[in-house]
Amino acid sequence: MLELILSSVQAIMQVMTIVFAGTLLATYGYIDDEQQKWLSRLNMVFFTPCLLFVNIASVVSLERLLNLWPVPAFYITFMFISWIFCQTVSPLFDIDKHQKRFVLACTMFSNANSLPVAIISGLAISEAGKSLYREVGDSQAIVAARWSFGFNLLRKESKDEEEVVADYTSIISHVDSATLTSYGSIRTSEKDSSPLFRKAMKYIQGFMSPPLYAAILAFLVGLCNPLKSILYNKDSFFYVSFTHAIESCGKASVPIVLICLGAQLKTIRQVQGTISNKVQQTVKATLLIRVFLVPLCIIPIIYAFSRLKLDLAKDPVFIVSMVIAGCMPTSINLAQITQANRAFQDEMLHVLFWSYGVACIPLCTFIVFAALYIVKELA
Repeated sequence: MLELILSSVQAIMQVMTIVFAGTLLATYGYIDDEQQKWLSRLNMVFFTPCLLFVNIASVVSLERLLNLWPVPAFYITFMFISWIFCQTVSPLFDIDKHQKRFVLACTMFSNANSLPVAIISGLAISEAGKSLYREVGDSQAIVAARWSFGFNLLRKESKDEEEVVADYTSIISHVDSATLTSYGSIRTSEKDSSPLFRKAMKYIQGFMSPPLYAAILAFLVGLCNPLKSILYNKDSFFYVSFTHAIESCGKASVPIVLICLGAQLKTIRQVQGTISNKVQQTVKATLLIRVFLVPLCIIPIIYAFSRLKLDLAKDPVFIVSMVIAGCMPTSINLAQITQANRAFQDEMLHVLFWSYGVACIPLCTFIVFAALYIVKELA
């Protein structure tokens, strides 16, 4: 038990050390708001796709792809649980219909990028990562790769998760979707294409992003044995000259994400101020659901799943990933959505301050401990 607690604390402290470095860099003026946004965009456009490509292409197979059907099922379940809690808890805090939309958005959209990536990566390279080995011959690199394939890449990636929220902007505010920018635009003149073609391209561009393009390319490479052999055969010319270069770039992704997270927390802390009782009740309800009730509900569900006679239910990496994915605090990138919509800005800043500035370390430590405990029960 003590070993699990120590492993949990170590994994979280690895993450928070880099986050704290980001806060210090922002405090002393090395990273301002514009630079932080630029760095986040650069990471999402280049470094994260590199990370996803090398981790997926090296381990993907048709059999593994078919075995991962529970991933979308779990995400739908997580969102449904959040919706149920929002409907039941909001009346207890006397939250009106308008404010309930904010509570729903914050509870349904958790941090699915920076914290899960960093925590799992930290576990994979730590002593605790040995408990995630599934079979003889497993290594820390295989654990990290299997996690990336099974969890991080089968979800809908987007620019700082904004496009995911864009589909649900009615939850926050009825504004034109143009306030949520996507990655570039496909400009086709009326002479060169039909309205139907332009609509189709606009629809595709709406949910595509560099990480998703990288994931698709990785699937194509991984499922095509000749290509996979060229890129991942250690005797291949391209393995040394190309694949290693992409791997090096991918290793920069997680530290950049955490540095940006630390810089964002510094900004959030600066704008804290007094709030009305109405806003205070909304913040309390949001934190109660996202930080306490949802994890207490999700952890038993994952534990019950681990007792099933399914191959994926016996994979410790998958179990840990699902626990962490479902129990993270509110997505910090929702702040950008509220700023664009000019709605719920005070509520969002207070939710993020309490979620990341106060509750993050004890919450994440408990979550990692619970995940490792479930894995230990599987052994």
